Amino acid sequence: MNDVRKMIYGTLIGFFITLGFWFSVIYVSACGFTLTCNQAEHIVVRTPIPTLIPVSRPLSQSEAAMPEFDKCQVAADDLIGAWVSAGYSETEAFAFNDVNGQPCEGTFASDIRPLFVENSVWYPGAIGCVSCHNSKLTDRSAGLDLTSYDGMLQGSGRADANAKGNDIFGDGDWGKSALYDALVNQVVNQGLVPQGHSEESPADRLIVFAGQLVEASATPTP
Repeated sequence: MNDVRKMIYGTLIGFFITLGFWFSVIYVSACGFTLTCNQAEHIVVRTPIPTLIPVSRPLSQSEAAMPEFDKCQVAADDLIGAWVSAGYSETEAFAFNDVNGQPCEGTFASDIRPLFVENSVWYPGAIGCVSCHNSKLTDRSAGLDLTSYDGMLQGSGRADANAKGNDIFGDGDWGKSALYDALVNQVVNQGLVPQGHSEESPADRLIVFAGQLVEASATPTP
């Protein structure tokens, strides 16, 4: 009985030894004497020099028709100051320089009026200036109507809307105007919030995109 057991155990041990031997032979022949077997990975054939060429496509009709962005970047108070100093016309274009010193041109309707009538201009969530400064001329408006060009001219009580010279525009002297005192002297220079305005108003200067770049005229070659 003991001989039979020895034979069975011997056969099993021999079988596992033979099986392990064959697995070792197969592994060594495939991977070599290393624990990391990379030889079974898929071989990627590459050229020594990259041959990929960027794909190009023609512009679509919408892209081809898209106008070039030519707005100027300028501080809002400088923009208003340039308009006032140029005579604060309702229709004529006025010249100004952007933050990089490039010559630009703007108009009252496109560049100045939106600063007073649109919301979230001076800071996110800000209501438009005309919410208080409107034709109703309540105590909150300080007698200033910014809803229209004529309203601005009449802001200091002048009866003639076409007559210039009221204190809002300082008779064309930006440094003496009421707008300069509120936007620059109090906010920028002193870091104060003008009376009746929100404490959330930032003291930093507002930079906006306005007007258009003016192409320099070509100088004729002598």
